[in-house]
Amino acid sequence: MLKFAAALAGGLALLLLPRLGRLRTRYDTAALHPLPGDAPADDPALVQRLTAWARDGMGCGATVLPTAQPHVPRPLAVAWADAAAADSVQHAAYRLAGYHQLDTRSRLGGLLYRVGVQLRPLLWCVPLAADAPWDDAWFAAGSTLPLDALRAWRPRRPTVIVVADATQVTALVDALTGTPSHGGHALRVVGLLPAGAVPPALPGDVPVCDLHATPR
Repeated sequence: MLKFAAALAGGLALLLLPRLGRLRTRYDTAALHPLPGDAPADDPALVQRLTAWARDGMGCGATVLPTAQPHVPRPLAVAWADAAAADSVQHAAYRLAGYHQLDTRSRLGGLLYRVGVQLRPLLWCVPLAADAPWDDAWFAAGSTLPLDALRAWRPRRPTVIVVADATQVTALVDALTGTPSHGGHALRVVGLLPAGAVPPALPGDVPVCDLHATPR
């Protein structure tokens, strides 16, 4: 019995070994700028559309082997939203990132939640929960995109990136399509367009969605 238990523990350790390095992965502050916080959702319908669009094509996040990367039907996609709806976009990204989960928990509950999120890479064969937290980024108007860092960036989980200056989305998408690996995670870029502005052309055949409430 002891030999069997030792063999089982050894086999489990070998299975977990390829995943242990992912536990050390942290939010890449060189490539990403975190959300400035939550904002009031003036347009709940837009929040729902953005959330549904972001999750569409992200895959289940599970694999059979611990060394494999999850299949992502739509690794990279771009959506356009009205700049006037920036607060609703921010709120949607805030919820995708799971910060609201911390808002409703005690200090101990929040700590346990964070530990569970950090240990999630060990459960390679378990599909992601519908409310599994994403990483987030917010590039405000006037900010300089860290393009070199974005090209070298290796995502650790699905990521939503909001760009306040729509003219920078093309350069951002170009950098993301050149990343070494999406790591089996969906990347979603939301560009904020001023009223009447025409969306800039994007490189390649990146899927594009118009999140405006009414046709332009």
